[in-house]
Order: sequence, then C-alpha cells, then structure tokens
Amino acid sequence: MNQIATLISLVSLPILFVLTVMSPFVASNAVVLGMSITYVFASALCFLAMILDDRKGGVSFMFEFFLLFFIAVPASLQISVGVFPWFAKLEPQYMAGGFGLITLSHLSYHLGWLLAAHKTTHAHTPTPLTLSSQDALFYTKWAWGFAAVATLFALGAGPSNLFVARFERAGANFGGLTQQFLFMCRSIGLLAIVMMLYLCKNVQSRRIKRQNIYALVIYAPVFSVIYYLPALPRFILFGLFLAISTMFVNYFYPRVKALVAGAAVFMLFIVFPVIKSLGAGELNWAGFARRADLSAISAYLLRVDFDGFMQITSTVQYLSEDIGGIRYGENFLGVLLFFIPRGIWHGKPIDTGDIVANGLSFWYTNVSSPLPAEALMAFGYVGPVLVFGLLAYWVYRIESLAKPSLAQVPVAKSVFLYAILMGFIVIIMRGALNGVAPQFASAFLCFYIMQFAKTHKIVWSRKART
Repeated sequence: MNQIATLISLVSLPILFVLTVMSPFVASNAVVLGMSITYVFASALCFLAMILDDRKGGVSFMFEFFLLFFIAVPASLQISVGVFPWFAKLEPQYMAGGFGLITLSHLSYHLGWLLAAHKTTHAHTPTPLTLSSQDALFYTKWAWGFAAVATLFALGAGPSNLFVARFERAGANFGGLTQQFLFMCRSIGLLAIVMMLYLCKNVQSRRIKRQNIYALVIYAPVFSVIYYLPALPRFILFGLFLAISTMFVNYFYPRVKALVAGAAVFMLFIVFPVIKSLGAGELNWAGFARRADLSAISAYLLRVDFDGFMQITSTVQYLSEDIGGIRYGENFLGVLLFFIPRGIWHGKPIDTGDIVANGLSFWYTNVSSPLPAEALMAFGYVGPVLVFGLLAYWVYRIESLAKPSLAQVPVAKSVFLYAILMGFIVIIMRGALNGVAPQFASAFLCFYIMQFAKTHKIVWSRKART
C-alpha cells in the first residue's frame, strides 16, 4: 500500500513543481483557472497518497484535507465564477502568484517529509511495553493541574462569555484579557482532557486509572461549558472533535482515513452549519435540507469562511506592489511570545492579515492569513521552503512515535503532542498566526513546560502506590 502511495506522490510532486515554475509568467484568467483545476487534481492525489500511506496519521490527514478542501476546491470555484470573499477583486497575475506560493509550500512540505523519513529510517528509540506507574502518576498530576488552570482561565473570561456566539459579539466589548483567557482556557482544557483519556486507557495501575476516571467524570461538565458547542467557530469545533478522537481512532489505517475523509466532508459542510444554526435558534428540517443542497454548498464555498486563497493572493499583491516589506520573522516571534500582554510589549506583532488588509485598503481587516502567506511575509520566498520543510520534519517525528502498536503503549508525550497538533493544525494553517496564537500556543507551551519538568525531574516527592 505504501508503494502505491509513493507512486501517486511521484505523479503529484512534478505537477506541483510545474505549477510553481510557471506561476510568475501567467497573466490570464483562463490560464489561472486551468492552474486552479490542475492544483485541485494534484492536491487530490496528495490526499489519496496520504490515505494509502500507513506511515502518515491524523496530522498529515488534516494538512492535506485543509489544502484540498479549504484552499484548492474553494479557489477553483471562486475563480470559475469570479466571486471572492469580502467582494475582493483579484488580478490574474497575483492569483497565479498565489498558486505559485501555495504549490511551493505544498511541494516543500512533501520534500521535507521525504527527507525526514530518509534520515530516520535506521531506528527509533525503543518504547516501553507499558506506561510505568511513576510516569502515570507524573502525567496524572499534570493533567489535573492543567484542568484546574483551564478552569481558572474560564472564570477569568467570565462564565457568561463562554456561551456567547461570535455573531452575538458584534459591537460588544469583547476583547483584551477576556478574549485571551477564553482562548487559553479552551487550549489548555483540551490538553487536560486528552491526557486524562490517555491515562484512563493506558495506565496499568488500577488505582491511578480509577483516580483518572473519577477526575474525568468531575471535569467533563466543566469542559462542556468551556467548549460550549454552539458558541464555537467551526475551526475550533473541528479541532476539538479531532483531538479527542485520536484517543479512540487509529488514523494510520488507510481504511479508517478513507471513512473519516467522507465523514469530515459531511461534518464540515453539513453538521457544523447545523450546530451554528442551533446556537442561533434556527434549527429545523427545512433549514437542514437547504444546507444539504449542492447549490447551497457551492454558495458556502464563496463565503468568508473560505477566504484562504484570496488572502494568499492579497499577500502576494501586497509585496509585489511594494506596499510593505517582509517582516523578518516578527510574526513567528509573536507566536513564541504570545503570552506577553500588549500592555507590556507595546511593539508586539499584529496580525499579518490585518497588515495586508490595511495596506490594500480593505473595508474589513479581521481576516485570515494562511501559513503560506505568513511564511512569505516572514522571510520572502525562502520562507515557505523553510517553514513547510521544518513543519514536515516535526510532523514526521511526532507521528512516527505516536503510531499505535499491538506490542507497546504509544509514547505518552508523543501522543499528547500528536493529539493537540491534530486538533490545532487547521487553525495554524488558516491563521492569522498572531491573532490565533493563544488558541493553540497555550497548549503547546504547557506541554513543553511539563516535559521540561519531567526531563529535569521537577516532580512531587510522593511515590506512586500501586
């Protein structure tokens, strides 16, 4: 099966390369439309190859899913009808440049993954057959601690704000620390619930397992308030379901990935709009039937939820017309130091999408900035090669250690990282990074603090009783 996946990749990668090379020389709407259709084909091949490859798991799945269903398909439809989100008017040379940026990023990711696989095929560090009682107790205490921290941030955000949908916030005073606390409680809360589920499933000590089951039962109602479904953006909803599902679904199996692909499309285009309607009190059978209609789905792909291609193209235009310059990594520095309040760091980086939107005089500036655009703004055209190559290497290492085995318990730290990365990869890919950093970076920061404590043996002195 992996050989077939490799053959399919060998077909798709030259197509991506050709699209990248030809993009600077295209200035015709007809050719741009041809490029968009060709990229849909190449992206679909990459998605199929990922499904057939049992070395690639859920993060790889979501990476390819995003590029196909959030970028390639909407872009092709938007170009064919000449309608773009936010009523944008896009010139063909910039749209061609946008495709060149996307295909360069996509190509760099696959080459980075192949390089990572080639460099690390010799051996992996042996993993234990079971999770030791000492490690189980360590992760149990940290999981409970993260749950407590998430609850405190939720209280800081204000319980009423947890039930407020985005459309109800228009014109309301909702921002600053309130919004940051809301993002952080959801991010850290998801890490806590993932850790508890893993411990309930894999701990051998009956006592520790029982304690985690009790903790999970107690924390579940709090978690359901933090993640009040009708109030969540669909990208948060999507990530929530995916991260939790990693505890029960093996995304490395090709058959599972094929089934999940169909389910994911159904959830994205049917279920999540229905949940949104539930939050607005509009749910009825007639409304559900309208959303399931193909014409309604086509119209849905023209909306602002699928502004990724438009924003990538706008970023290319922004730099091509010398409206502004590259940011020299400032946007990524803002992600690393997201926890520093703007009141202390007055020069804290703002959203790339906001910079581009203001530079091009958009009437609305709270827009996305997909990762290819962020990489371009950070380092020029070297950016996509570096960012997506490193991302591929990171994903390969995480997935190779988190892959389930009948003989061994998956490495705990890799499973935690795998779950939250799968849950947040769509948000990271969509951006804008400096705007959404608290939505995902809080969980990663907590994870690495925990691992630092484990590596340096910063633990409680009490020993586990089995």
